[in-house]
Amino acid sequence: MTVPPVASYAQWVRDMVAACHARPGSNPLFDSSIEEPTALLQGLVASLDLEASGPYRSTFPRGNPLMLDALARRYRIDAGRLFATAGASAGVQIVCAALLAPGARVLVERPYFELLADVARSTGAEVDWLDRDPATGAIPAEALDAAIGPDTRLVLLTNPNNPTGFVLDRAARLALAAVAEARRVPVLFDEVYAGFAGDSAPDTLAAHDSPWFASVGSLSKLYGLYALKCGWIATGDAVHERIAQAYGRLENGASRLTHAIAARVLADAAPFEAHWRAVLAETRPLVEARLAELERAGLIHAHLPATGCICFPRLPDGGCDEAFSAFAWRTRALAVAPGRLFGRAGHLRIGFGRSGADVGEGLDRLEAALRAYRERAR
Repeated sequence: MTVPPVASYAQWVRDMVAACHARPGSNPLFDSSIEEPTALLQGLVASLDLEASGPYRSTFPRGNPLMLDALARRYRIDAGRLFATAGASAGVQIVCAALLAPGARVLVERPYFELLADVARSTGAEVDWLDRDPATGAIPAEALDAAIGPDTRLVLLTNPNNPTGFVLDRAARLALAAVAEARRVPVLFDEVYAGFAGDSAPDTLAAHDSPWFASVGSLSKLYGLYALKCGWIATGDAVHERIAQAYGRLENGASRLTHAIAARVLADAAPFEAHWRAVLAETRPLVEARLAELERAGLIHAHLPATGCICFPRLPDGGCDEAFSAFAWRTRALAVAPGRLFGRAGHLRIGFGRSGADVGEGLDRLEAALRAYRERAR
């Protein structure tokens, strides 16, 4: 099955997933989540108590109360500043609806996760770009200050960054907070990968760092629990009331059943923590070693971020990411995401949250495709 070139990452993923299903033996090396812990999830579902005294509670008005309490303990935040959503994407939509309007301008980081810009545009806002340092992923405070214009109403960031995996640590966030507070411009941090960045959950929550910050998170990427569509918003004081009003208007999709399961997960997350750590204990050393080999061979330029299950290597100078992605699929049944779809051509996004055997086999195909592509170009 040939995958046609497309203008958006969302469409590319839909086409590629369909292509992988139609081509048995293909390798989806682009997948950006930890693989689902199906046995753990099955055990929770089988033991779920549907009595009213258990976790099976209404998700109105702000979400399953047991889930919110568990999040409040984890992040050491007042539960009144938390709102449950049907996934992190729903949280982004609610925050954008709360803080944007037609004619507003929004700053979106680059490289980017495309959904952020698309959701902002859906409100009638116009998008401007805030470039991260290509080598370090940094966003200097002075760069943020210079990029904010008179009509800027929101800044949208991912932390860790999707697609690169680079992390803005707390010192970097506090420097951005000083700018946000001086310019009175809110910043939303999409933190679906934040759990990879450290053992201290409170320190990963940007909503702690400024009254002008908000955070969205979910159980999808870290725990592989995308089936639950469980996300949340955490608010700073300066943006809380507007987000609360938008939440009251728009959120009606949080599942009572899946959020009851999520409440159980958050109450005892240790098995799910052990799952993702075991996956990465196997795959990260493998990816690090193989990318170093490919770099020494002049086939790719790689920087593996310190945490997480994604990376964003660069093809040799002049390499076309879209052409290589199509070539790898056609000749090796290997799916790697072209960097153009994240706003930075010449790169590939690779995911390694699956079994070591699958990731290793995908890296074998990647090397073979890179070598064949180089020979073809000679």
